[in-house]
Amino acid sequence: MRLDQIEVRNIRVLSALDCAPGEGLNVFVGANGSGKTSILEAIHLLGSGRSFRTHRVAELIARGQSWLRARGDIRGEGGAVESVGVEKGPEGLRIRVAGEEIRSASELARRLPLVVITPDSQRLLTDGAGLRRQLMDWALFHVEPTYLIVLQRYRRALRQRNAALREGAGPGALVPWNQEVAEAGEALHRQRDRFLEGILPVYAETLESLLSMAVDVRYQPGWDTARGLADALREATATDRARGFTGIGPHRADLRFSTDGAPVHQVLSRGEGKLFVVGLVLAQGRFLEDVQGRRPIVLVDDLASELDEDSRGRFFAQLRALGAQTFVTTVSGDLVKTADWEGLRVFHVERGKPLKMV
Repeated sequence: MRLDQIEVRNIRVLSALDCAPGEGLNVFVGANGSGKTSILEAIHLLGSGRSFRTHRVAELIARGQSWLRARGDIRGEGGAVESVGVEKGPEGLRIRVAGEEIRSASELARRLPLVVITPDSQRLLTDGAGLRRQLMDWALFHVEPTYLIVLQRYRRALRQRNAALREGAGPGALVPWNQEVAEAGEALHRQRDRFLEGILPVYAETLESLLSMAVDVRYQPGWDTARGLADALREATATDRARGFTGIGPHRADLRFSTDGAPVHQVLSRGEGKLFVVGLVLAQGRFLEDVQGRRPIVLVDDLASELDEDSRGRFFAQLRALGAQTFVTTVSGDLVKTADWEGLRVFHVERGKPLKMV
């Protein structure tokens, strides 16, 4: 999976940009504010219908303009090329695939799987379970065809049960919502459990190669699975009614990482923590290829931040092994010396315009 061509119009400081990236490593070098990250945002827009920095697409529109557009040519693993485009203007958001307008941004994600590494990625270790569930959800969306349907069903049922709790509904009124939450939740848990059984060895191997340490990864499903979720919800009714929301279930699931019995975020330095998160993300890319034969596109914003030369070398070794098309931003061209990647393309970004370096 790769992008053969990228066209950007009116995205932040990028008024007009046309770029033909290489199939391997593409490095964008420039000062802060030059538009390097905006290029990655444009690619992310093509794969999800939004930026990784904000969910509000309107915030990406260049100052003084009323619209933006990102367009790309996606080459699949079989060699076929498909055009995708995202446009935001006064009429709203429009998404086109192969010239046909589509409504769901999930269709973009299925065509262009992306993994993203930013300076904020390290929050995955420290900022709560939500980001770690998103990590699982990304992979499951791509490898389990029904996962999105099951996840949406569970979220709808959970919203309805929470609304009933806030309204003070009696036990009888909660029965149908308990049942719906339980059925969807159990199905969600089964898919996550199967996924983790397959990916845990990939996590362990990738993390050990990057950090030279054994890591224990444990999945906490969000309730005591020794009993059914319907029974657990019924028993928790009084507590849930008092606080006005559902306190158990797959929406409380988590991944916990430890080494030698201690949580990894208490043991690792900031640089090692970043490498750890990089390992998790790349492991999911490897798993996607193993299961479906598809490589995701890798976006790395400000790689040099908190990574020394040795760490960058190990990171690039993992990327080369993955074989994915990769886009990296950096303020320093010295990063290129670490890469040692055949077919490397380096672009200098200035005033929003990337130029191929010779």
